Amino acid sequence: MRLKEGAIIVILTLAVTVSCYASEPGITGANFLKIGIGARANAMGEAFTAVADDSTSLYWNPAGLSQLKERELSAMYNLWFQSIRQGYLCLVFPVSTDEAVGLSVNYVDIGSLERRDEECNLIGIFRPSELHISIGYAKKIHRKLAVGLTAGWIEDNIDDNYRKEAFLGNIGLLYSLNRHFTLGVAAQNIGNKIGEDPLPFILKTGIAFKSEALTLSADLAQPKDNDLYWCAGAEWWMRNSIALKVGYKTNQDIGSGLTAGLGFKAGKVQLDYAYVPYGDLGNAHRISLTMKF
Repeated sequence: MRLKEGAIIVILTLAVTVSCYASEPGITGANFLKIGIGARANAMGEAFTAVADDSTSLYWNPAGLSQLKERELSAMYNLWFQSIRQGYLCLVFPVSTDEAVGLSVNYVDIGSLERRDEECNLIGIFRPSELHISIGYAKKIHRKLAVGLTAGWIEDNIDDNYRKEAFLGNIGLLYSLNRHFTLGVAAQNIGNKIGEDPLPFILKTGIAFKSEALTLSADLAQPKDNDLYWCAGAEWWMRNSIALKVGYKTNQDIGSGLTAGLGFKAGKVQLDYAYVPYGDLGNAHRISLTMKF
């Protein structure tokens, strides 16, 4: 059996097998892990599983780290709805021409909340926060096939007297059909539980088309705690300096519908912006800065 047919069979088998595990609805913990990383991917409707060609691949599909040829530093600020703030920092080092390692920190500040007693009297203020630290590794095991994985630790901090911790990881595959089309599979948030709640496991499969100026992508995703959904995105670079981005996401309790964004590139520095509406909850604005060195 040739590698092409074998790789596709592996990808499809992984998708079907893990999907059976994923399709168990219920309540999950550490739901901040569902907040997409990077303005670029979010502007493209989160259809990034088969694109995965920048440092945010640590989140979307760790196999994509193998596509990076230079060291890359990425930082994101997310002004989410209801005064929730998110910061993300990632650093990736190519080890050779076909492998790379990365480190990321994801922090969410829920904001100040009132603490009240059983009679609803105000007795203080507390400030919940959540933290995710992850390391990753990816390698091309063939010129067409790359694999990647991450290992991480999360902390859910409600207040000084109530904290929960857990270990988790991601696994991803990328397969190049030809110079334009790529298939991807990623299993995110693999782990046991945080406190009494399971982690928000999700399986994603995707396909992407890439040319010099245009990227088109589509993902099919099965969360552990929700229904199957799909998303699609596009990115069009003009003169390799300004990009228009658009995306669409379906079947979500919040965040379904159109997304949009812009990209600006100057040398080895890139700035991305994403606008993601959340209906009555408000709108989210993400800004990402990426530098190659």
